[in-house]
Parts: sequence; C-alpha cells; structure tokens
Amino acid sequence: MTRLLRVVTTFHSGRLLAGLLFTAIFSLAAVPPLDPDLWWHLANGRLLSFPVSFPHTDLYSFTATGHVWVMHEWLSDLMMYGLFTLGGLPLLVVVFAAIVTAGGVVLYLLLRGAGLHPTASVALTLMGILAGSTAWGARPQVLNVLFTAALVLGLQGYHTGRLRAWWLTPFLWLWANLHSAFLVGVIITALFLFGEMIDSWRTGAAPVPPRLRALALALLAGIGLSVINPYGIETLLFPLGTLTSPLIQNNIQEWASPDFHTLPGQLLEALIFIVILGLATGRVRARTSEWLWALALLYLALSSQRQVPLFVLAAAPLIGRCGQAVIGWLGDLHDLRAPSLTVPQAGSDMRERVAFRWSPPSFGGTRSSPVLGFVNLAILLVVGAGMIAYRAFPSVEPAHQAAAIAATFPVKTTDAVQRLGLGSSLRVFNYYDYGGYLLWRLYPSGGRVFIDGRVEVYGPQVFRDYLSINYSSNDWRTLLVRYDPNVILLPKGHPLVDVLRRDQSWHELAEDSVSVAFRATDMAQ
Repeated sequence: MTRLLRVVTTFHSGRLLAGLLFTAIFSLAAVPPLDPDLWWHLANGRLLSFPVSFPHTDLYSFTATGHVWVMHEWLSDLMMYGLFTLGGLPLLVVVFAAIVTAGGVVLYLLLRGAGLHPTASVALTLMGILAGSTAWGARPQVLNVLFTAALVLGLQGYHTGRLRAWWLTPFLWLWANLHSAFLVGVIITALFLFGEMIDSWRTGAAPVPPRLRALALALLAGIGLSVINPYGIETLLFPLGTLTSPLIQNNIQEWASPDFHTLPGQLLEALIFIVILGLATGRVRARTSEWLWALALLYLALSSQRQVPLFVLAAAPLIGRCGQAVIGWLGDLHDLRAPSLTVPQAGSDMRERVAFRWSPPSFGGTRSSPVLGFVNLAILLVVGAGMIAYRAFPSVEPAHQAAAIAATFPVKTTDAVQRLGLGSSLRVFNYYDYGGYLLWRLYPSGGRVFIDGRVEVYGPQVFRDYLSINYSSNDWRTLLVRYDPNVILLPKGHPLVDVLRRDQSWHELAEDSVSVAFRATDMAQ
C-alpha cells in the first residue's frame, strides 16, 4: 500500500498530459487496414512462409513476367504475415499503431533533451506526429519511423557517452532486411560523424577523436553487413531507382511533395516556421550534426511526403532548441509590456520595479498530493479509455474492419471473378489501387493482375501503358488488345465503365458498392 501511494503521488499533471498525448497518438494511429499495399505485403509473407526459395522475378502479374523483383522488405513482410496468422488484421492494426506511438515517445524525449519546456514538448510532439500522419497504416515503411527515432536517440546517447559504437552495426543490418530506407540511417550516421568532426576541429581537439573513429568503423561494418540478405547488393541499389524515377515521383501520391493545403502539410509548415523564428532570435546554439540532420531530411521531406516523419524525428533536436528560443523571446517581449509592481525593500526607501515574466503553462513537477495523484490517474484512465473506444476500437473490431474493406476494395466482384474458375489463365486488367487486394485473393490458386503497388517491378513501360489505358488516351484500345486481359475490374465511377458497357467485346460480370467487373464476351457461357 505504501508503494502504491508513493507511485500515485508521483503521478503529477505533467505525467497526465504526457499519458493523454501518447494515448491520443495510439488512438489516431490505429487506422483501418485500408492501405492498398497491405495486401501484397501479406501475400509476400505468405509466399515466404512456404518452403520455397526467395523469388527474384515477378510472380503475381501477367505484364511483368521475368522482370527483376527485389523483395527488399522481406523480413517486414514475413513479420506482418506472422502477426496476421496470430491475430488477423486487428493485431496488425494494434502493432503498427503502437509503433507510431513509440515514435511519438522518442520524439517527445528528443524535444525534452533539447531543453524544450515540457508543455511545449507535448504540443510539438502532437504537431510532429500529425505532420507525418500520411504514412500511417499497417505497412513496412512505418518501421522506418521507429528505426529513425531509435537511431537519432542512440546517436544523441553516443554523443554524451552513454552508448558505445558496437550497437550500430547489427542495428543497420536488421534495418536493411526490414526496409531499403535503411540508407536514411546511413545518411544520418554519416552526417553525425561529419558534424562531430567539424565541431571537434572548431574546438581545437583532434579532427577525428578515437570515439568517432570507432563509430565510423561501426558504420562501415553495418554497410558491409547489410549486404548479407536474400538479394545482396541489390537491396542497397533498389531505393536509388525509385527515388530517381520521375514517372513514380509524378504519379504515385505518397511520393509527391507535401500538400500544404492539408492539415499534415500545414503542421509541417508550422514546424518549419518555428525553426525559422527560433533562428531569427539569435539564441539557438546547436551542434553541427543537428543542423545537417535537419537540412538533409528537410530536402527529402519536401521531395516526398512519406519522408516527413523522418524529417520531424531527425530535426527534433533543432526544433526543440528553436522552440525554446521562441519561448524565451516571447518571455522577454512580455517583460517589456507587462505591468510592474512596486516592491518596498526592507530597511531602505529604494523601490524596485518587478515585471511578471511570461512562460508556458507548466504541468510538470515531481510530486503531487495523493488525492491529486489519484485524480490525475483517474482522468487518464477515463479519458484514455474514451479515446481508444471512440477512435481505435472501430479500427480493430472485425465487423467494422470487414465493412470498411468492403467499402474500399472490390470484395464481391473478386468473388465473382474467382467463380469463373479460369485458374492460371485469368488475366485481370485492374485499377492500380486494387492490384494488391486482387493478388492476395487470386494467388497462388490462379490468376494474374495487370499492376499493383510494386510499381518498380513493372518498369516504366508497363506503368506508362497502364496510365494510358486508365486515362483513356488515344491508344488505350490498342494497348488493351495488345495485353489481352480477359477480365477488367474498375471502380464504379471510372470513365471506362460506361464505355465498356457499350462495347460488344465485353460483358458485365458483377458489380458491388465500389467496383464493376467485366469479362471478355468470347468467354460467355
């Protein structure tokens, strides 16, 4: 009882605020499993769970047969399928929401470590997490958020001497087998080393202190070890092709630059303005590595919105310092405008003018009364349970999930396509966002898709041909005849639906709330 009372008395309002923050992040990040790429990740994991070797050419489509396939997320896909077999889609939603929340915890710690006021740290953590919310969902790229957070926190710990260099090597190897974006980790570490060397040179110390040499060796070892994966050096080269493809950058939404007319884009804009305003105060003192992190990851974030959460985490030390500089500047500004008190001094006729100094409302502290501690804990439990019940629970409840999936993906029309019984001779021209769901349903029992979210596998020619057909370009009929699909599956509102209904070459097979399926007329029974 004494121990419980001691714990309760430490549950001050600052911990209440942080607890509500992390509960809110989890509740918001528990989004329904509606990401189009989720399904082909699960299909990859299912494929790897069979006693077969790793595929090196495409298996799911009839348009990319023989094309090179680098399954750079193989370990993530296998993990996701393992979670799916254990607890279905609800478990996937919970686990990936927890990963986003862990990133939020680290972001808060980084902001506090930069000296930012506790209450302001809560506000900027929520802003930063929501700025990167376009990347949420049960998908491997969310792991990049967690690994970037852990890397930045680890390098900060290495700077203060709390960590040694050896951890970096296995860390990079594990990241490389989970996602090819581990190269971001290589960039962050290299910039850290370069910045620390610059700062060492400025202070007159050795240009490359022994501790930095040890970290550089760990980085090189991590890069070398990362080649130990099912695809070797191709895992390292894979992301370069995606990042340098104008076709992908211009036509895939998540690879586009942030939209500053949306809430996530506006929050990113606000964080950038906080940095600019903080720098304008002239009070910011940051290490060179922190400047380099912020600038390099800002470039990536402005190039692609899926990199925004990585920028927020890498720039967190600088954001925290700039935020605190703004708070100090506002405090000084308030001093100039605040009313004064005249305070008599004992034993003297001299009088001193004392101004009220502004600071953010503080919810910190080390202890509270037992009653207040119990009240804070009760508020967290009640409000937290309400947030989870209102926001998170519908995303994990099977009936709600099934309804959301049926309202997004072609569930019933896919059932009709399967009933055709065409097996491996089934060739489906499909809407891009339906590709992952279709291959999850059709493979390996039979049937191939035209395209899916693995656009790098298909290459620029197939992707261009898909865009030409999808947007009804002048040569769309010629392209369709050349690829010779025997089933077409499109959203109900797609412009081609009405055209195909009038086309004698196609017969409407099935329709559901979101999609329409057509089969070639010469297949009619």
